[in-house]
Amino acid sequence: MLIARFFRNNEGALNALTKVLDIGILSEKLVRLAYPELQRYTIDVTWRKTSSFAQIRWEESSNKISIRISRDVKDWHDAAVTGLISHELSHPATKDKGMSELNTDGDVLSRGLGPYLAVERLFAGKYQDHEIRSGKDRYLGYESIRLQLTDLETRQLDALLYKVGLIPVKPSAPIRISHDIIILDNEYRTSMIIEGHRIFLPEDMDNPDIKLVECENAMNVYADEILVAKLSLSEF
Repeated sequence: MLIARFFRNNEGALNALTKVLDIGILSEKLVRLAYPELQRYTIDVTWRKTSSFAQIRWEESSNKISIRISRDVKDWHDAAVTGLISHELSHPATKDKGMSELNTDGDVLSRGLGPYLAVERLFAGKYQDHEIRSGKDRYLGYESIRLQLTDLETRQLDALLYKVGLIPVKPSAPIRISHDIIILDNEYRTSMIIEGHRIFLPEDMDNPDIKLVECENAMNVYADEILVAKLSLSEF
């Protein structure tokens, strides 16, 4: 099973992941072991200031993938960061199946990385499924992910939780932070997907800085300081 291979290739112990401090090296290992179809891409993963836990952008024409991980995530355990990067890598890996967060999470699970995804959802405050697009799509929560793990993966998850010192509990209040932002570049126009909503950007924008600002009952979406959309807070 892939997850067992991942441990063996990192000194064969659960605490091996805690020694991985470079997210670039971590992503390279994930691609090599779990996402071989992405090896043709040049993948750049960096810590950046973002309005979501992560932001991914890719250009099919140049085979480039850029992933920005929020600096706030530096406080997370490496197992949770592994789950977050796995989710981001599964976006381009499942692009032909449609841009669904549920499909993306399912792809992470199919690659044996479910225990890391489960830990990530606890750090992200998603104990239960997080519905988006009025229930048409959703991010899997810790509870649902755990139910889909094999017996071996469940034991590995419990070992990770013990290692991290984490007790799974439902947050007392929702965490209003976008999980991830997807930016798609093609030869015609740049668009982005936030909480399942596709937003087309002005044609002259190239690699814009994206900001989400909560205002009254809406989340304002800015691209290079230009307001491009307003989303309902209920989606976050």
